[in-house]
Amino acid sequence: MEARRVPTGFRLMIFIFIFLLTFLLLRPSTPVTDAEYSFWNKMADYFGELDVEGFVGLALLITCPIFTIIVYQMVIRLAEKLIKMSVID
Repeated sequence: MEARRVPTGFRLMIFIFIFLLTFLLLRPSTPVTDAEYSFWNKMADYFGELDVEGFVGLALLITCPIFTIIVYQMVIRLAEKLIKMSVID
């Protein structure tokens, strides 16, 4: 029996949802709290970056796609297993 696959439209929606969720959770809030300000300043200092806002943007640009791809693969595999199990039953 051939394995059932998740439709492309759902794959795209899942990818976009995970990316947006990751971005919104990782970005600093609009009125930056003291803890967030301290965290991003310490991280920028750790990497030797003087422009903290640019560092935050670059960190989000690198981190969000990597995290999204990893979580996306796990979600798709889980969805395919669930589809396969529902076809068998």
